[in-house]
Amino acid sequence: MVRHSKNNTASSVFTYAERQMTGYGTQQRRLGRDAKRGFDTCYLCLSRAREPVMACPQGHVSCRECVLASILEQKQALARDAQQHEARLARDRQARESERAASDAREVGRLALHEVGLSGAGGSKRALDEAAAAAAAGGPEDGKRARARTGGSSSSRQSSFWLPSRAPAAEPALRAPGGEVQCHAAAPHRLQLKRLVQVRFRTSAAGDRLCPSCDRALLNSSTIDLLRPCGHVLCHRCTETFVLPAAACFVCQHRIRPSDVVRIASEGTGFAAAGGPMVATRYDSALQA
Repeated sequence: MVRHSKNNTASSVFTYAERQMTGYGTQQRRLGRDAKRGFDTCYLCLSRAREPVMACPQGHVSCRECVLASILEQKQALARDAQQHEARLARDRQARESERAASDAREVGRLALHEVGLSGAGGSKRALDEAAAAAAAGGPEDGKRARARTGGSSSSRQSSFWLPSRAPAAEPALRAPGGEVQCHAAAPHRLQLKRLVQVRFRTSAAGDRLCPSCDRALLNSSTIDLLRPCGHVLCHRCTETFVLPAAACFVCQHRIRPSDVVRIASEGTGFAAAGGPMVATRYDSALQA
């Protein structure tokens, strides 16, 4: 066996390692701790959320400035899409009116010629009959020439009909720009300014987030709850122990119902026990031979 036959690209089989090196097809990567966003990290600017900190009804934390900018940008995009939709409707309406006017003009002209006895319907039918008879008498070549003269399509002109350049042109379907402002931190869901909750973290001198009840540090591995009426953040154990039985916030004694407790979204720590996505998947076109 020669030396070159041992190269990793000399095999007749496309190996898994070679397929990974190409970068084609579905790619998957195991996520580590460095790829995880912190529970108090803004999902828009990907930095630690700056005060005042806001959260959507599903517990996604963001800076107030970032979420307001996102809402404004999405509203402007929706308004722009609606304006383009109205312009497209106006163009289609004008095209239909122009086509109808041209059809009416042709019909009026045909009726006028018919009234004065200058209608060319009989002559055109006679010319078509003569062309068909000549094509039948002259054989297949004359038939092809006749079809070419009359603008007909032959099989040779449509031999590559499967190519995208040969496909008939069609305008995209006209759809109404339905949509609403959405939060894209995870699965897109509706985002309203009036339903945003201001988050009040308790921060230590070192900058760590603490639970105001048990003074434990809040981490990505912790289960963290947000009390919607007042915005205080506690660990889930203290919420079940103190808040829900008393139906009041542990910090400010504000009335709390079970539906007012929102789970702060966390991407985990990279370990399966802490939850969160473990594998990132990217879907791409498959490798073509």
